[in-house]
Amino acid sequence: MAFKFILDEPDLLKECVIAASSMLNEALLSVDSNGVSLVSMDSANVALVEFNILAGAFRELEASEKTGFGVNMTDLVSVMRRIKSTESLEMSMNDGMLSMKIFGNAKRAFQIPLIDVKKETKIPQLDFPASIEIKASFLEDGISDAEIISDAVILEADPDSFTIRSRGDNRTAELKMQKGEDGIVSLEAKDHVKSTFSLDYLKKMIKASKISDVASVRIGNDYPLRMTFTVIDKAHIGFVLAPRIEND
Repeated sequence: MAFKFILDEPDLLKECVIAASSMLNEALLSVDSNGVSLVSMDSANVALVEFNILAGAFRELEASEKTGFGVNMTDLVSVMRRIKSTESLEMSMNDGMLSMKIFGNAKRAFQIPLIDVKKETKIPQLDFPASIEIKASFLEDGISDAEIISDAVILEADPDSFTIRSRGDNRTAELKMQKGEDGIVSLEAKDHVKSTFSLDYLKKMIKASKISDVASVRIGNDYPLRMTFTVIDKAHIGFVLAPRIEND
């Protein structure tokens, strides 16, 4: 047995896996004494997904060394969706299979095959000139508003405000929040910055708001977006999304 863990808050892993699966067909997960992690690029090389369930979130975590295992995300999500928030999850790896046991009013057991996922991904080191902590509900509203207008979303920030905008066919949509207003937890920007991103990817990323009701958004000028959702001392899920470079 390469590893074994028991998680009494299965939604931490469940929601991270579900959010990641919206972009990934397969992924390489890792387990060690620090917890469970994933870092993978989507097949189009447009978005990177990473999450980490920290050791402190587990009732039990046995991993003598770092172990990586590849999974089909559809297979994994199918099982994870069967777990209720009031149940406990035990996961281990045996003989080329990923074993999952669910403990609640009854004991249920699932096994799915491991697959060969050789590609390892590193999180890029990026310097972001603007950092915004925003309530996820406001971010979701801005993305939903943008969907009415276009398949691209413009994110803008300056020292005093953060704006979500879309435009197309003589139509526009805009959600603008000033620093200090209810939706903005914090805002730091060196200057005015603006980048454009795929609406489809942003809709997938905002699904991770089930992890946390606050999103960390970091942007620059025609620069990647980093969006992160964190449960302090327990888990986080993050995304790095390449910008769309569009001609005005």
